[in-house]
Amino acid sequence: MNANRSEPAPMKIGIVGFGRMAEVCHVPGLRGAGWDIAAALDVTPARREAARALGIAVVCERIEELAQAGIAAALVAPHSSVRWSVIEPLVARGIHLLIEKPLATTADEARRICEACERAGVLCSVFHNRRWDADFLRVRKVVESGFIGGVLRVENRLFEAEPATRFGAAEFNQCWRVTAGMGGGSMLDWGPHLLDQVLTLMHAAGPVVSVNAEVRCVRHGDADDHFMIDLRFGNGAAALVGKSDICPIGPRHKWLVVGERGSLVGDWKSLNARNIEGVEKTSRAAPRPADLHRNFLEAVRDGKPLLVTARQSLRTVEIFDSARQSALWGESVRVRI
Repeated sequence: MNANRSEPAPMKIGIVGFGRMAEVCHVPGLRGAGWDIAAALDVTPARREAARALGIAVVCERIEELAQAGIAAALVAPHSSVRWSVIEPLVARGIHLLIEKPLATTADEARRICEACERAGVLCSVFHNRRWDADFLRVRKVVESGFIGGVLRVENRLFEAEPATRFGAAEFNQCWRVTAGMGGGSMLDWGPHLLDQVLTLMHAAGPVVSVNAEVRCVRHGDADDHFMIDLRFGNGAAALVGKSDICPIGPRHKWLVVGERGSLVGDWKSLNARNIEGVEKTSRAAPRPADLHRNFLEAVRDGKPLLVTARQSLRTVEIFDSARQSALWGESVRVRI
C-alpha cells in the first residue's frame, strides 16, 4: 500500500430543516454513507440546539449562512409547504439536492423544481426510501418471478386510528402534519411512499390513464385524514393506493395483488402467494435495502446514476393533483401520467 496516498476529503452536506426525520434517520444515514454534515438550518431554537448536540459545527437560521459552510449538497427536510422558497436559493448556488418526500405539494411546484435543477445542472433526488422496504421487496420478487402471472390489480393501503402527529419534533408544531396550509395530510405524508411502491411495481404497465379518488378530512386538523385513489394503467391493469387515519380497525393485509395465474397477500412481516395449480409460496425474508444516502454521495462525487430521480417523484405529485380534482368533482379524471 502506498503510504503517501491520501484519501479524498469527505464531501460536505448541509441539512435544511432539523426535524425528527433529520435527527433520527438522516444524520446517522448521511454520516454512515461518508458525508461530512457541515451545517444545519432550522427556525426553531431548540432544534438548532439539537443539531449542535450532534456535533454539527455550523448551525444557523438563514440559507446564506448554510451555503457559506462550503457545502456541495443539501438535504431539504422542512415541512413540505416551503419547498420552493428553500430550494430556489440552493439551486442558484449550484448545490445538489436530496429532498424529503414529497417533492412538493403541487405538480406545478414539483415541475418548477425539476426544471430549475435541470437548467442549473444540479442533481436532485427524493428520499423515497420505502421503495426498498422488506414488505415491498417481497411482493416485487414474487410478481417479477411470474409466479402469479401478469398483474391485473394491486392494492397497497394502510388503516390506522390516527395520523403520525406524535412522530415529529416536540419543540416544533407537531400538528403541521394535519394542517393543510403547512403541506399536511395523509396523502402527502404516507401517500408518496405507497404510491411510489405501486408505480415502481407497475413500471411496465404504461402510463396512468385515469384517476378516481376519495379524499376526506373527517376529524384530524383541516387536511385530509383519509384518502383512497383508484388508478387505471395503459395496459388495463388497476391499482388502489390509500391511507386512512380514522380506522380503529381495518383490513389485516397491506398488500393484495391479483394476477392472471394466482394472487398474493402481504403485511409488514410476511407474504403468502398461491397460483392456480395450488402451489403456495410464503416469505418472511428481509432483503437488503438500498442506501439512498450513499447513492446520493456517489452520484454527486462520482457521477453514478441516482436511484430515485426528481422526475420519478414528480409523477406521484401529478397523481395527487388529479386525485384532489377527482374528489372535488366526484368523478374519474382522464390523465396520461
